[in-house]
This record gives sequence, C-alpha cells and structure tokens, in this order.
Amino acid sequence: MKNANRLFINLLIALVVGQVVSFVAAPDSWKNFIAVLPKILSMIAFWGPIIGLVVFGLVAATMRLLGFASLDEIRRESVDENNPAPAVIFAGTLIASILFLMIVIKP
Repeated sequence: MKNANRLFINLLIALVVGQVVSFVAAPDSWKNFIAVLPKILSMIAFWGPIIGLVVFGLVAATMRLLGFASLDEIRRESVDENNPAPAVIFAGTLIASILFLMIVIKP
C-alpha cells in the first residue's frame, strides 16, 4: 500500500511539473487548451459509454465466433492450458475496435 501511495504522489508531481513546463514554454497555447478543456471533457463523457458498448459488442462477437462463452474460459485456456492465443486475440480485438472507433467517430 505504501508503494501505491508513493507512485500516486510521484505521478501527481510529474503532472504538476509537466503543466508548469508546458505553461512556461508556451503560455498562450496552454491557456487556449485550458479554455477548450470543458468541451473536450464533455465529448469524452458523451462518447465514452457509446464506444464502450460498441467495443464490448465487437469483442463479445469475436470471442463467441471463436467458441468462448465467457472470460473465464479464455483465462482457463490461456493459463491452465498454456495457450496464449485466446488472450492475444481478445486483446487484439479490443485494441482494433478502439482504434477503428477512433478513426470512424469524429466528435
């Protein structure tokens, strides 16, 4: 637990230092981004659940076509049977779905 707190503090420090460096390097650009930030956050809040549902559908359909009925079956095949192919296909389908939606959906 102590390592998790230290990691969180280090990440927070990195975020603050990065923002300070960004502001010092280009204050006008930084201010313009902060002005547009509410619009970006609202787009994420709108598209996030939609993309999540579509990706879930694509991943579920792919795994069903491969004969897996649940994530537990994928885990069992990958871990107990020492066959990484189902996990690789699951992760690849998930990544491909997200990349596809990033290209297709232009908020």
